[in-house]
Amino acid sequence: MRTRTLAASVAAAGALALAPGFALARLLHRAGFDPAADRLPAPFSVRITAIAPGRVTLRRGTEGLPGAHLEPGHYLLEAARGLARLGPVRETNGVVAIRDFEPLSGDIRPGDFARLDPFAFPGDPREAHGIAFEEVAIPAPLGEFPAWYIPGSRDTGAVMVHAKGANRRETLRLLPLLVEAGFPALAITYRNDDGCPPSPHGRYSYGRDEYEELEAAARWALDRGARRLLLVGYSMGGAIALSFIERSDLAHRAAAFILDAPMLDFASCVAHGARQRRIPLRYLAVSNRIAARRYGFRWDDFDHRRTALDLQAPVLLFHGDADPVIPVELSDALAAARPDIVRYVRTPGAGHIRSWNVDPEGYADAVRDFLRTLD
Repeated sequence: MRTRTLAASVAAAGALALAPGFALARLLHRAGFDPAADRLPAPFSVRITAIAPGRVTLRRGTEGLPGAHLEPGHYLLEAARGLARLGPVRETNGVVAIRDFEPLSGDIRPGDFARLDPFAFPGDPREAHGIAFEEVAIPAPLGEFPAWYIPGSRDTGAVMVHAKGANRRETLRLLPLLVEAGFPALAITYRNDDGCPPSPHGRYSYGRDEYEELEAAARWALDRGARRLLLVGYSMGGAIALSFIERSDLAHRAAAFILDAPMLDFASCVAHGARQRRIPLRYLAVSNRIAARRYGFRWDDFDHRRTALDLQAPVLLFHGDADPVIPVELSDALAAARPDIVRYVRTPGAGHIRSWNVDPEGYADAVRDFLRTLD
């Protein structure tokens, strides 16, 4: 009887010790691997309290993270009945913020709830910038994937890869600069995007598998006259670009990179998130093993730091020092290790993929200077 009681006590203690690991593994799956979580619409996190010519007053709404109305930079303000351009904070007392404001469409009124869209421009290249484009379908192993294509005069084609849970609109901040410089541009989609073929296992794989869609897009661009490739990657899109370099037979065609807050190592991002949530990092030693076993991956598959360090083509690298998703230290380390190829723009006060939003003029200047080196 005593032996059975002791064994039961040990088993219960073991289960109790593992409980945080299982809970964190489930949280990791929902936040990091499940595309369905990214398809939920962003909450209307701010409330419009007053509108005056060229100005809008915002305060915290009833949903979403506090302080969204104080986010620095330029955004698209999306309300239920209209859209507007939202500029920097001009005045604030920490409770309300007065910001630059330019109505675009619809009827936005005081009392409406709204959200800040970091992609900053609505619709597609034509609606956002008056840029003519073609809607094309890229054939890939899992099926056809839609893309925007804008022809250009250069023989280097730009292929643009958005972040996890985002869409092609993310590229609209950079796209006019590529078109201005004459680069053919292809803004692609990939597995698990809304309306696209899903991955067989239904989860993100941080470039390990998604590189196939980039490879298919690269082949499509090369078949239409491009001789070299400029790969543009946002967050997980950067991981996809690096996985392409690791795995694709077309990797030698990559002549340059523009990477914005690239996801160089997913395990570091998980630890970064745990620190912000005040979760003891010792729990990750258990939860990361449980997640890898339960969801069938290796953490090494999501570590692209070695590939980034071994690049032989020029890189323009952006990262905000207030990034809550991907630790800026990953980009710091890459820039410090490879100053021979990396031009690094470390943006003060910018959150995740917000370097353009915080400083669009500085962003544009850096991109133009970099593109001139590719002549």
